[in-house]
Formats: sequence, C-alpha cells, structure tokens
Amino acid sequence: MILLSFFAMVFLTTFTGSVIFALWKVVSIGLERCGEIKQISSLMHVVIVFHLIPVVFAWLVYWTGAFVEGKVGNLLTVTPLLLETVRGLALIWVAGFVVEVIRYLRMQRIRRVERRISNPAGPQAKEMVQRLKERLHITEEIPVYELSICTCPFITGVFKSCIYIPEVIENEREMEVILEHELLHHVRRDLRLKKFCCWIVRIQWFNPFAHLLVRQVDSWGDSLCDYYICYESEGRWDIKEYFDVVIRYAEKRAASNLYSQMWMASGKRQIGRRMKRMKRLKEERRNEKGVRRMSVTMLLVCFILASSLTALAAGEGMTSLYERAYESSMSRLAETGESELEEFTRERDDDLRIVETDEEVNLDSRGLNSYTWSLDGGDIYETGIFWASKGDRIGVSVTPSPLTSKIGFGLDQPDGYLRGVSGTGALSHNFTVTVTGFHRVYAENLGSRSISVLVGVSKD
Repeated sequence: MILLSFFAMVFLTTFTGSVIFALWKVVSIGLERCGEIKQISSLMHVVIVFHLIPVVFAWLVYWTGAFVEGKVGNLLTVTPLLLETVRGLALIWVAGFVVEVIRYLRMQRIRRVERRISNPAGPQAKEMVQRLKERLHITEEIPVYELSICTCPFITGVFKSCIYIPEVIENEREMEVILEHELLHHVRRDLRLKKFCCWIVRIQWFNPFAHLLVRQVDSWGDSLCDYYICYESEGRWDIKEYFDVVIRYAEKRAASNLYSQMWMASGKRQIGRRMKRMKRLKEERRNEKGVRRMSVTMLLVCFILASSLTALAAGEGMTSLYERAYESSMSRLAETGESELEEFTRERDDDLRIVETDEEVNLDSRGLNSYTWSLDGGDIYETGIFWASKGDRIGVSVTPSPLTSKIGFGLDQPDGYLRGVSGTGALSHNFTVTVTGFHRVYAENLGSRSISVLVGVSKD
C-alpha cells in the first residue's frame, strides 16, 4: 500500500506541477518582454517545489513510520478492479523509474571514466580560475581538467564542482570567457537546481512537462550567466565578443541533459534566444519605467495566487472524488454482497492452523486498518488483540487475489469461538459484538492453493 500511496502522490503532483509549469511559462513570456529574467528564474523555484512533494512524502513515510501498520483509506479494498488497475499502473511506473535510475548510474560510471582519462589543466587555466574566484567571491576549490574527448566545456558536480574543457583552447580571452561562464553556474547553484529537476524527471518519466522543465533550467541558467558577463562584468566583455565564443561550441554538446552538468552551449537555436534576451535587456536597461515595475509585480502576484489555487483545487478535487467513489462502492456492496452473507459460529480448536500476527488494530484511527497476508490452503491468519464492547459494530472487508478464491473471515471472540462469514471474491461484512473483551479479526483460506488477501478493519 505504500507503493500505491506514493504512486497516487506522484500522479497528483504530476498534474499540479504540469499546470503550474504552464502558468509559469505564460508569466515568463510577459516577464521576458519586461526584461525581468531574474524574476523568471526565481519563479522557476516555485514550480520545482510543487514537483518535489513526492520526495517529501517518501521522507515522511520513512521517518515517521506512516503506513507501517497499514492504516490507509478503504476505497481500494472495496473496489478490487480499481485496486488491480492502480497496482498495474504503479508497477509500470516502477519499471520506468528503475530504467531511469540505471541510465543515471551508467552516466555516473562514464563521469568516473572521464575523470580518470582527463589531465589537470595547465598553469595558465589555474591562474585564471584563481583570479575569477576572487572576483566572484568563491572560496571552494574548483579544479579544471582538460579532456581529449570533450568538445564543449561544462561544469559538473553538485557539492564538489569541477570544470572540463577541451584540450584545444589556446586563446586566452576565449579561455577566460569559458571559465567565467562555468564558475557563474557554480555561484548561482545551477547544478543543484538541475540535480533536483533531473530526479523529478526520473520520478515523472512519463510527464513531458518535466522534461521541458529541465530544458528551461538549462536555458535560464545560461541566460543569467550571459547577463552577468555582458552587463555586470565591469565592461570587460561585449555581447558580440562573448557570443562569438559561445557560438563556437554550439554544435558540440552532448545529447542528454538529464545529469548534473551545465554546458557552455546548447545548439544554435537556443543560443539565438539567449542573444535576443541580452539585446532586449539592453533596451530595457535604458528605458526603465514605473509602469513596467507595476506590471512585473502584478504578474508575480497572479502567478503565486494561481499556483496556490491550483494546488488547493487539485487536493479538494481528489478528496471529493475519493469520497464519491467510496460511497458509491459501499452502496454497491451493501446492495449486492453483505445481505447474502450468513454468519456462523464454530469452536476454536487445536486442529485449526491459526497464525497470530500480533499486528495492531486501532479502532480509533480515522482510516482503515489494513493488512496483507499470504495464506496457504487451510491457513487462518489473525490480527493482534483489540478491545470491543458488546454492541460495537466492527466492519471487516477482504479482497483475495486471485478474486475467484473462496475466503472466510470474521472475529475470534474472547469466549473461544470463531464467528464469521464466507464467500468468493471481494466481500465486506459488519459484525455486531456480542461478548465484551479482547477480540481478533481473522481471515481463512478455504481453498487448496495459496492466495494473497487484503484485510480491512474499521469501527462504525
């Protein structure tokens, strides 16, 4: 059930994240026309936060022990078809996630190979890096390596960054542009942001908007580096000189961008967009107006409000859908299943193969107490003990796999008798307690082959 819960969270976050990404894209067009590329990058962090919810969910599950005892909603236990559908989709998602992880591990191995076959850059590059680090106020050690198979400079490493450059760079000015651009990615922490986004893509591998998000992180990360070099570097570079160097590597970058690397260039089309942004920024810097600032503020407020309302509406919509589906399913069971189940009572004797699991039953919990057991033919599995008073109503539901299996279930009473019902397929029944004391809920495999059964227990 943890897998199904996590998959549901991934699905919901995919929906909300995609909608918010689309909103961000619309807002970014307006902000770009105003020359506010810094605001665009900041709002991108908001989009990423909405995509990181599954990671936070997994962390909470691990550290808080949520769902360890199987206390989950009871929709799936009364709708076996929906349960099998969601389980199948979850398994497909797991398969895709595993493939993405394998690709990531393979690329990590390639990075290690590149590190082994590379050589430390010469004294000229080291001296230049030291000067740039002082100018950019960087205290960390960032080594530079020359790589014979590298055709486009890039920076990699989330916590320990390093720069790889081709061996053929001879022009000192070109070398300085390259190193300054890559060091700016380190200053802006673009590598960490991209690392987050790449794991979002691995989790949401089926979502095209997640792949677009990674490309936008690359694009706007490069644009902010362009902005600094062209306008904030004390006039050391102009747009033409800078982009002459960038264009030189436009067709020489790697194919995949799903790893913690930031490349110097990303194709002529993308570089064309970056150049237009810098030219537009030049015009906007000459003509700053209060009206433009007001427009930017309104766009930011609208985006934050729309994002919050989207997330709230998605959560409320999911809750409403769950409640309606559950009520419909329970009504269907009440009409077709429970009235046909006839209770029986038998003595608890030594001939029965009873396994006491001691799994806790908390009748005060809001959700359903849920347990999954594997039963051989003739086996009886029981929960841990719980207190019930005469007149209490205990609801028990079972979903065997395969669904054609014959199953028995009910209460193991304190007077030594088993009280239950039996049938085939997914079943549900409410037991009115007749003896005050400690009880257990049991499930029995009435067939000869092994089955898996999902048992739910609640108090009406």
